[in-house]
Amino acid sequence: MRFVGVDPGTLTYAVATVDELGNLIRYFEIPTDLVEKDVSKLIKSIENERPSLIALPSGHGLPILSSKYIDDTAISLMALAEPWGAGPLRTFLRASARLPGVTVPGVVELDSVPEERKVNRIDMGTADKVASAFFYRTMFDSFVLLEVGFSFASLIVVKDGLVIDGYGGTIVPGPSSPGALDGEVVYLICRFSKVTKATIYEGGSGDLTVATALAEHYSRKLDAPIIVSGRRKWDVPVGEKMEFKFKESAVGSALIANALGGGVMRKYVEMLKSSGTPLSHVRLKGWEEVTSSIGTSWSRRTTRFT
Repeated sequence: MRFVGVDPGTLTYAVATVDELGNLIRYFEIPTDLVEKDVSKLIKSIENERPSLIALPSGHGLPILSSKYIDDTAISLMALAEPWGAGPLRTFLRASARLPGVTVPGVVELDSVPEERKVNRIDMGTADKVASAFFYRTMFDSFVLLEVGFSFASLIVVKDGLVIDGYGGTIVPGPSSPGALDGEVVYLICRFSKVTKATIYEGGSGDLTVATALAEHYSRKLDAPIIVSGRRKWDVPVGEKMEFKFKESAVGSALIANALGGGVMRKYVEMLKSSGTPLSHVRLKGWEEVTSSIGTSWSRRTTRFT
């Protein structure tokens, strides 16, 4: 039996294949811009692995959902964008129906995260960050995972094998992302211009002080090690840094497929128990109008966001 995981990186998409014992048997990367240009080539390469199950790139995540049920609504929820629009993630997900795949939850959907920590939050850590945490869960019971990629930084806190908190790339200032924005700044941009994905993805100072401080706080609180991963991990002055010839999130995704498909990693499957959607926990005034508008304008089918 073979199990495949896909990591949707900023620069490259990485594909890992493991066997039923969790051994890595193949790994490759392709430039992210080629995914959108010729997604059929990537789909064919994955099919050639003859996988029993694939953990799909899932953006902001959804509880375990078979690829045959991925429709406009599911794509919108995972990408937080129009399902038919351009972009490698949406392109891949639209083409994934023929694959034996499943979605992976983001941190905000995990049942192990207390409800009060989810209120008015969406980006507590995307599905690929959960996959990275799953990879390190095979080595540690409790740890703080600080992932610093090309643009973003994120933090996931794991205690006794379960994720209990997380801070995603639009919350934690990263190498180029600004992190959590001043509410008054957001108000003024909305008043005189508009907030776009570029607003929350670009314009940061590159200062990783906040990310480092958060990691150290949780490390002291849990008496747990800090694990630093990602392309820019050497920019962080603290934590354990391990060298692999693969992306941890890609192999972690493959191990998630192994766990869900009955492989040896099924002993860690409790970490993946999840429910809801990325939009389920916002309680701010006006949010119902947002979800109603999304349900009308983002889907060409009869849908309802909850």
